[in-house]
Amino acid sequence: MGEIFSANVQDIEKWRSLMKSIAEITDNTVRDFEASARTTLDWPGRDDSLAKDLRPRDKKERDGTTETGASLMLAISGISKALQVNADVIQRAQNDNNEAINDASRKTGKH
Repeated sequence: MGEIFSANVQDIEKWRSLMKSIAEITDNTVRDFEASARTTLDWPGRDDSLAKDLRPRDKKERDGTTETGASLMLAISGISKALQVNADVIQRAQNDNNEAINDASRKTGKH
């Protein structure tokens, strides 16, 4: 007997929805970080030697954190989109096969 392929489109859709929610949370977290970080821009100082030393490093760390968060959000969004495409392909295959079975049974009177 050949192998049986089965897929539960509803489960795939649940995972896609979960990944979409995680991407939204990540995006909101990045935005919240950026907004909060803006409120601390002057903490290293402005014109003194300490500020001249710390401000470039502070900016580099902020930019790196924002970039990492944005990349994470894009990766999670990509997974969500891939799951949606996968669910659509499986659902289409299931629908096509069900239609073919129904057509064949109408023609022959057998299932």
